[in-house]
Amino acid sequence: MVSNGTYTTAILPPPLVRPRSIFPIRGDLLVHLFEKYRTLLFILAGAAALFLFLLFKPSPPQQGTPMAIEAKESAIEAPQPADTVTTDDKIFVDIKGQVERPGLYEMSPHERVDGAVEMAGGFTKDADRNAINLALKVSDEMMVYVPKKGEVETPLPPGSPSGTNGGEGELVNINQATSEEIQTLPGIGPSKAAAFIQYREENGPYRSVEDIKNISGIGEKTFERLKELITVQ
Repeated sequence: MVSNGTYTTAILPPPLVRPRSIFPIRGDLLVHLFEKYRTLLFILAGAAALFLFLLFKPSPPQQGTPMAIEAKESAIEAPQPADTVTTDDKIFVDIKGQVERPGLYEMSPHERVDGAVEMAGGFTKDADRNAINLALKVSDEMMVYVPKKGEVETPLPPGSPSGTNGGEGELVNINQATSEEIQTLPGIGPSKAAAFIQYREENGPYRSVEDIKNISGIGEKTFERLKELITVQ
């Protein structure tokens, strides 16, 4: 306080003033920094995105990888259409009679009766080996019958007088006769002669003259006309 004799003046200290911070508040600071380093931030963000893309980018399959090999094998193993069936399809042949293991066997079309007998274990000791044609080619649904010795007369070699109709009064051996020889029978033309041969090829040798009644087109009347003119040997 100061006194001049009349008045007394009190001298007060100046008011306290809080010094202003040199830093902006938090929100303003972030905005300030973003504006200042905007370009740098964009560059860093682009570089990070490029790095992640390269890091996780799937690599293309290389030539000769298992994927390519598997696709190639699938194409090779694709089943053939039904209209491209080859002649090597399997067939089934029924083998009966004097073989060790009679039954149904799977074979190829180019095989012969000899192979069918071998698959069935071969002949038994009582089999009449001369009664069947081992060189005959097999066909699907064919039956091969191997008779016992003495069950049927053993066919004579081709050219034997009793095996053909070469002379008057001789019987036609339908187990050995050719198509031309069978056509010498009354009422038998080329188609029926072919049916005679087809039957013995598919079912084995005729065991009796009555077997011809199993041929399509051979009825009772035809059989009565032929039975005295044919033989089974």
